Amino acid sequence: MVPAMAESNKPFTVKSAVPDQALTRMFRLSTQWSGADGACSVPIDEDTTVWFFGDTFIRKQNDGAKSKSKSGLKDTAASFDFVNNTVGVQKIKSPKMSFFWRKGSTGSHSLLNSRAVGNKSYYWPGDGFVLDEKLFVVNKVIFPRVVKEAGDFGFEWRSDDLLQITNAGTAPTKWRWKSVALPENQRTALMGTALLLKDDFAYFYSSLQKFARGPAVHPTGVARIPQKSLLAMDMSKFEFWNGQKWVPDINEANIIFEDGASEMTVTQVEGEPYLVTTYMAPMSSDICMRFARKPEGPWSDPIKVYQCPEHMEVVLGRRTSAYSAKAHPELAQSKDEIVVSYCPNPGEMKHYLARPDLYYPRIIRVTLRRSGS
Repeated sequence: MVPAMAESNKPFTVKSAVPDQALTRMFRLSTQWSGADGACSVPIDEDTTVWFFGDTFIRKQNDGAKSKSKSGLKDTAASFDFVNNTVGVQKIKSPKMSFFWRKGSTGSHSLLNSRAVGNKSYYWPGDGFVLDEKLFVVNKVIFPRVVKEAGDFGFEWRSDDLLQITNAGTAPTKWRWKSVALPENQRTALMGTALLLKDDFAYFYSSLQKFARGPAVHPTGVARIPQKSLLAMDMSKFEFWNGQKWVPDINEANIIFEDGASEMTVTQVEGEPYLVTTYMAPMSSDICMRFARKPEGPWSDPIKVYQCPEHMEVVLGRRTSAYSAKAHPELAQSKDEIVVSYCPNPGEMKHYLARPDLYYPRIIRVTLRRSGS
């Protein structure tokens, strides 16, 4: 299925895209939190934004990193706990962040626990928003998978859970939440790629697995639900865009653009009648943007914003990957600016130990201008 053509091919061009070293250093200031991916932010008030991270390295408290550095000793796998999610809290006007995870007698643990009990699933948190003073965040439900050959991923994204956090203004370790499974089917659509609040609806962007072919493993669709139904956690009110209209059957969901990602953002361009999606196509090192006037599109052709230089780094014979591009509108300093994060990843534990500096989010500032101006 081919998505509808956009009214305006490329309404914006890129004026500049430059790294923000101060915000990037924000992820390197902790003595324990030692790198992660994911990096999705949700402003919870005018002064504070909450960051959600995926797989995270936590340096053990008794590891003695400073004494190691002085003596020339190197870290080993035993120097770290590895957890599947953590949370950061940042004051928006300050390049400083406090990190949170659960601590127990056996070491460090993920902050957000899968609602499924008795299996090996875990959460990778994604996009979110605040509605009626409640913080909503979507979580990929991940199951470990046996790696049979080179190139296989050791995980499987099977479904998505939505959390409604009722006390987001407290320390994340004290959060209380309700959770519900999104009404999806792994073979048809996975609904946890990006979220958007607009007008009276909440929009859930999806990976339409039924259309996945070749390199386009996450063709993008969109669903919506009335905000009042979402507040009641009533998942029966979802509708899905079929290319012409909204329908109640997920099996009729259609592609709005083909080169989507498993994690991305859809945000409003300040002062403009356009939405922008920020993403990296699978196996690409390029951050791209598309634009549309409506959540369902039609979406413009992509514009290339930035090529992540870390993809040129080769660690122990393996090329570093980069992924997880997302926009952070609350950090912009002008209306034509979009702050974007992405995440380099050198590979397995041995690659991380060889180049731990790579496994941290990066921040860039992108300045747009109207085409033809």
